Amino acid sequence: MIKGLVINSVMILFGSAAWAESVVVEAGSAEPAETEVVVQEVDLAAAEKIFQKSCKACHGNKGQGASSYPKISDKEPDYIMDKLERYRAGEKFGPNSVLMIQSAKKLSDADIASLSVYVATAFD
Repeated sequence: MIKGLVINSVMILFGSAAWAESVVVEAGSAEPAETEVVVQEVDLAAAEKIFQKSCKACHGNKGQGASSYPKISDKEPDYIMDKLERYRAGEKFGPNSVLMIQSAKKLSDADIASLSVYVATAFD
C-alpha cells in the first residue's frame, strides 16, 4: 500500500510540473499553451534488478552509503532522477563521477524513473 501511495505521489508530482508548464501564457496570447502530460509507469521489480546489479556494490545493500559513496536511501525520487539524468548526460560532479556516468549511460528514462522511486522507498 505504501508503494502505491508513493507511486501516486510521484505521478502527481510530475503531473503538477507538467501542468504548471502548460499554463504558461504565450506572449501575445490570452490562452495557455498546450502541453501533453506524460506519466511514466514505474517498474519496481526492474528497478530492484538494476539496483542489485549496478548500485549496491558501491552504495550498499540498502543504499546506506559507504566510504566515498553517498547514502542514497534518504533522497527524494526527484533528486535521484535529476542526478541520474545529469550523470547520463556526462556531467561531472563529485569524486565518483566517472563511475556514475558509465552506469547512468546505460539507463533509459523509464529505468531512471523506476530506480528513483525504488531507491527512495524500498529501504524504509
